Amino acid sequence: MHVPEAKDWDLDIDRYINPYVPRNLTYRLPKPVSRFLGHRDGARKEIGNILVAVWSFLGAFIGIIVIEAVFMTPAIQSHTPPLLIASFVFHTFAVARLVSNHSQGAAAILEYNTIESPLAQPRNTIIGHFLAALVGICITKLFMLNPNFESLRWLAAALACGLASAIMTVTKTVYPPAGATALLAAVDPQVQRLGWFLLPLVLLSTAVTLVMSLLVNNIQRQYPSYWWTAADLGKQDGSEDIEKSSSHNSPGKRPTHAKDSEGYEIKITHDHIVFPEHIYLALEERSMLEVLRNRLADGNLRPSEPAARA
Repeated sequence: MHVPEAKDWDLDIDRYINPYVPRNLTYRLPKPVSRFLGHRDGARKEIGNILVAVWSFLGAFIGIIVIEAVFMTPAIQSHTPPLLIASFVFHTFAVARLVSNHSQGAAAILEYNTIESPLAQPRNTIIGHFLAALVGICITKLFMLNPNFESLRWLAAALACGLASAIMTVTKTVYPPAGATALLAAVDPQVQRLGWFLLPLVLLSTAVTLVMSLLVNNIQRQYPSYWWTAADLGKQDGSEDIEKSSSHNSPGKRPTHAKDSEGYEIKITHDHIVFPEHIYLALEERSMLEVLRNRLADGNLRPSEPAARA
């Protein structure tokens, strides 16, 4: 029996989950609603970096205010969560007293600036952050069984952050600010005292941040790029694809059938990205294919770009 080398080990969790994940049906909703859920009937329009900077500022500014207002309500304050942790762990700038300044603003930049990054999509934001918080709590409670826990906080923090990173990698939910969530669950006594209550706080703050991101980022931009994955969803049984792309779809045109590709062929249309099941694509490679799909939907080259010569 041939045993592959360690460098060839790979677990593509989406291969087992995606056939059971429903396709995006936001296009069926009224246009005012579907727009703020990331759907577009036509090609996505690009805006200059000055407007991107303005919307990034407004998004981060308003998002921080809303989240801090939520965490200052009596129901949540009765659990005495630190306000600064409620500002960083829950997608804003401050990092509390115990986290390096290099992490400041990571979440806000992801959610309001680099909104096309795979790391900023709802799957990573919600699931990645929740998993990191769960890992941080479990590791901390495990170490608390040791009477010398205070002298072992540093080890619990390192293990929590490392394990959270590994789990997010395997589940394709990598979300950089979530590393601080796992870290703070072990090193900050105030966060530690929250215990399991940290999980609903993470879900609440994530939901607030997602709502604010949908509202702000869809005024002149488009967010999210996808809700679960850029790959085609659902069982590939050859039946007609019911998902309407946010790109061009001319009236009366039948949607593309999403069938399994054969051999080593990767098909990119303005509707779909279809590739063989035996080919593994890393997150960056999927993102690159999504960029190509978007350019195809926008008409390939911008008017200012010269056509490539043979």
